[in-house]
Parts: sequence; C-alpha cells; structure tokens
Amino acid sequence: MIIMREHAIALLAVKEALERGEPTYKVREKTREEEVFLELEFQNLVRLKNPLEYVLTYWGEALVNLMRDMIEKGFIPHPEQWEEDFRWVGSEIINMIHSTLLNDGRPGKKIEHALADRGFLGEVELPKKGKVKTVNEYAKRVYEIYQEITPRLEVSRELAQYIKSMPPGPAEKGMLPEGKHFPLLMESMRLIAFSVPNSDVYTLTALGQAVREALKEIPPSLETLISEDILEDFILALDEGIDKLPDAGKEVLYALALFDAEGNLLPAGEKLLEVYRIWKKKELKPPKTFNLEVFEEELLLTIDKLLKKHEELAGPLPTKEELVRELLLRPLKEYKHLVEFYGRRINQDFNYKKKEEIKKKFQELKTVEELFKHFYEQGGKWYKKMMDLVSEALYSLESFDLITTDLTEKGELYYKPTEYGKKVIEDLNSHGVRDVTATGVKAITVSKGEFTAPNYEWYRQALEEVLVRSGSPTDSGRLYANLAYEIKRKPHLTRFELIVLHKIPKAGMFLDELYAEFDETMREEVHLAVEKLQARGYLDVLPNDGLVLTRAGELIKEAVSSVPEGLGNPVNPFMFRIIKAIYEVGSLYVKEEKVRILPKQFEEVEKKTGLDHETFVNELALLRLLGILGQNSLHKSGLALLKAVEELEG
Repeated sequence: MIIMREHAIALLAVKEALERGEPTYKVREKTREEEVFLELEFQNLVRLKNPLEYVLTYWGEALVNLMRDMIEKGFIPHPEQWEEDFRWVGSEIINMIHSTLLNDGRPGKKIEHALADRGFLGEVELPKKGKVKTVNEYAKRVYEIYQEITPRLEVSRELAQYIKSMPPGPAEKGMLPEGKHFPLLMESMRLIAFSVPNSDVYTLTALGQAVREALKEIPPSLETLISEDILEDFILALDEGIDKLPDAGKEVLYALALFDAEGNLLPAGEKLLEVYRIWKKKELKPPKTFNLEVFEEELLLTIDKLLKKHEELAGPLPTKEELVRELLLRPLKEYKHLVEFYGRRINQDFNYKKKEEIKKKFQELKTVEELFKHFYEQGGKWYKKMMDLVSEALYSLESFDLITTDLTEKGELYYKPTEYGKKVIEDLNSHGVRDVTATGVKAITVSKGEFTAPNYEWYRQALEEVLVRSGSPTDSGRLYANLAYEIKRKPHLTRFELIVLHKIPKAGMFLDELYAEFDETMREEVHLAVEKLQARGYLDVLPNDGLVLTRAGELIKEAVSSVPEGLGNPVNPFMFRIIKAIYEVGSLYVKEEKVRILPKQFEEVEKKTGLDHETFVNELALLRLLGILGQNSLHKSGLALLKAVEELEG
C-alpha cells in the first residue's frame, strides 16, 4: 500500500467529482496521472468503470473519509502542501504501526517522529506510567484498511523486465533501476517493502521473490505474464486437467510455458504455484534467524578435524576431553579472536571491574591456557572452566542442529556434525571464520513477510558479515537464511541468557531499556545474549528495536521461572532429550499436567536419549534439582519445554 502526495490528491479528486454529481472521474491519457490511477487501482482503492474513468472502491471511500477527517482536525495538512516525495502511507508505515501494536502500543524513539509527521501518533494515560505515546485511532484504521484490502496482481512484460533486472534486496534504495512508476506499482501489489523509518533499504517481499523466480522461467511471450485470471486458470488446470479450459485459456498457459503438450507441469508452472500459495493462501513464514559465534565455529571445525584424523590415522574421536585438549594446545597468536569469547565468559563470571584487567591480559599472555590459569588458578579450576565453556558451545551447536552425538565402543560420548553442520563447515572453509549474527541473517529472512524490510542497521550488519553483496544474498547469506527455517531447534539457555530473559516482559520493552537494566560495561554481553535469544526462537526484535517474546519464548520463560540464575546451562539439549524420552515412554495425566514413569522404564529412557550412562545420570539429577522432574514424574515445566519445541517447529 502506497499513498504519496499525488495518490492522496487523486483520491480526493475522485471524491469531489462524485460530490459534484459526476458519475466517474476522467483521467488524462498518457500522463503521470494515468500511472497514479493505475497504482491506486492495483491497491484496490479505485475501480475502472469505463476506459480512463474511475470510481472509488469501498476501501478507497473509507481511506478518503479518514484523510479528510484528519485534514479538518489538523492532524495533517492538505496533500497539496505535502512534499512531492512524502510517503504518507507505505510499507514502512504499515510496518511501524504493526510493530507498535505488537509491542504493547509503544512505538519507540526510532519511529515516533515518522508516525507523528503523518498524524498517526497520540497519547494515552496508563497506570503507574502516566502519559505514554502510542498510535492513534487513525493509524489503527489505516492498518485495518490495509489488512482488509486484497490488492490486484498483474505483471506486464515491461514490469517483468524491470523486476528481473533489479537486485532483489536487501539493498539500498539507490540500487533500484530508473523508472519511478515501477517500484510504486510493485508496492501497490505488495511485491516490495521499504525499511523503517526512512525507506533507506528495500527488499522484495515473499510474494515479490516468488514472482521474480517465476518470471525467470516464464517466456516474455504475451503482454501480460502473470495476472489473477491466469492464476485462476492455472489452478483449475492443475486441479481438473488443462483440457477443462477453453482453447483460449489453454493457449495462454502453453504460451507461458506452464504445461507441456501432455499437460505436465513445467518449471515455470512449479514457480507459479508458489506465487499462488502466497498470493491466494497467504502462506507466509514467521520471522526466524540464525546465529553462530566464532568459538562455536572453531569447535565445529575441530570436531571435523578430529573425525578426519580418526578416519585417516585412527586418532582419538572428538570427545569433550579431546576437544578441550586440542583447543588448549593452540597458541593465542593463531586464535586471538577466540580470546574475546573467553573474555566475555570470564567477565560474566566475575564482576564488571574485571573487564579492563581481562583486556590487558589478552595483550600479555601467549596461550589460552595461560589466560585461564591466570583467572582460575586454584585447584585446576581453569581446566574445569574450559570444560564448561566447551560444554556450553557444544550445547549451542546441538541446539541449532549442527552436531549430534554417538557412543564409542567403550560407551564414551563423542560428537559429529549433522548434514546441516557439514554445510556450515563447507561455508567456513570457503569464506572464513567470522561471527554470523542473528541481526545479519534476519536482514535476509525478514523479507519472508508481507510488508517488512530490514532497517538500515540490520542491512549494514549483513554487509559486514558478507551475507549480502550487490543487492542480494550471497551463498553464505542464503545458507544461513535457509538454516533458520530448516533446522530442528532444541531448547538451550546459558546462565547469562537466562538472566537477560528474566528481564524481558512479553512485550512493551525496547533494546535501550534492556541495556539500562545492566551495568553499561555489560552492553556487549547483553547484545550477544539478545542475538542468541532471537536465533533460538524465543525473542523477536522488531525493526523499531522493540522486544517481543515469541510463544516459544513465553513457554521457555514459564518453564524456567523458578530456576536459580546461578546454574551454567539451566536448559540444554541433553535435558530435552531426556524430557522427550520420558514423555514418549511414560503415561500422560492431563488433569494433573504430569507424565508419570515407572522406575524400571528409566533404562528404556536412557537408550532413547543416546547419552552415555554418566551424562544421563548427571542430567537426570539436574532435572530433579530444577524441579522439572520429580522422582518418577515429569512436571508441568517439562511439558512447557516440549510445547516450546512444538512452537519452534511450527
């Protein structure tokens, strides 16, 4: 949906013509006015009654009346006084209103001024908070109109050429090819979205991407390559056979290379089917993302290295002990970037004042082992801490479906990459080790929606991580964006992530407010925790920096509500394996919200988990300590974890 100065003036002109008793508004042929009305027609705000003669649709009438009311009451000036490029309503404005409504009615500093400039900001009185800025009833009404309207979909040969020639995004607006009318026409059909608050960045929406992929396969053989009529005929041909169509309809589908002579679906038809699913059935994907820190990547590569050594030279398998030994042998000068990861964890363990001391030691010490010995001198605690860090990273890798475990002949647990893990290893070997942030990946995956584009900061992050180049995702960008939707997540929370999660309400908080809950020296650590919480599927960071817990996040928070914050990994994939196995083996008592299990059944549970006996016993004890598991029953918090995973997989 896009309403600029010329669109607003055109809508008012149609309304005024009606009030003068004229049945239609006549448009001048071959002028910009004709293009403007075509853009309005594709938005379903005006309807063509006769050639070049328009009337308002129901929703066009509603929008004009709303606009007039806002003008009369002084919320906005008359469109004649607007700047030529002023976007009163656009995909970014819809996104702003949507984000505000999601975040308990709070717009936040990033978008307040943009909403105010459009007359969409008001104030409400809230208990204990006083007057709070929020979107007004006009904004809500515009959002309602947007949701109720079904825009037209029609791609001409000329527009198709434009779509195929443009970078799909995310990209800066300046990368769009010349032709002002085409981006506006695409936004009218919801094929393209722009970033909040200033439309600096664009991306093709889920529908826009599907249309672009279809156009790559469809030959430019007709004046119109995609339309609602073509789509309806196409689906009829799929459901009942192409022979059910009249000859003219068949010829169109054959000319567009959707079917072969025997009525079999061709590649262009397969792509057009995806267009139909999104356009008609609104099969849009929720926002998901992915995250990997350097240490986790190094650990994944180390697992792969040890496995290859084992295959070639019968060396040790990558057990946890072997992984720690391998990492401690590495000189700091080769893996200096790892020290930052260690330092963050050390900083979390101690107090804020240690941070400068840690930084100083980075410059003095020659090995990672020396670093740990310095901070954990007594009783070999430094070695235990390294084990803890490796355990935490292994949990994280399993939670993102990148590694799994197996047992040696002696019953020892060792690690190996999954098929997804092998893809990541291939990428790291090709493009190097670097942080892959949830923000950078989300700059790509946010386009899975209907009207959202990454804000400028997200886009810059994706550029820095080489996830985006030349206005489109790189091979790495596509890999991690696909992983965000393909992997089967398992629940995991570190000690510090739990602390951060406890601070975040269901909605109504912003990033800067979360940072203010901690000492300013901990800003980096909080930021990294937010990155992980996003990638784990517990938290959605909105383009206006609002924080909203997902349904999975609410369930995880419920499950750990009574868990003390001092535990290292209060939720981890091994625990989840046990919980899932108990659920499958035991008996569910719905009224009690418990799963009961007989003592003799724990042997079967252990086999199902695939864990070694020592690990199984330790994790079982931890579950009982946390109150998730009783002596012989799985409690409500355990069921909440299972429901959270169902949400993550949905």
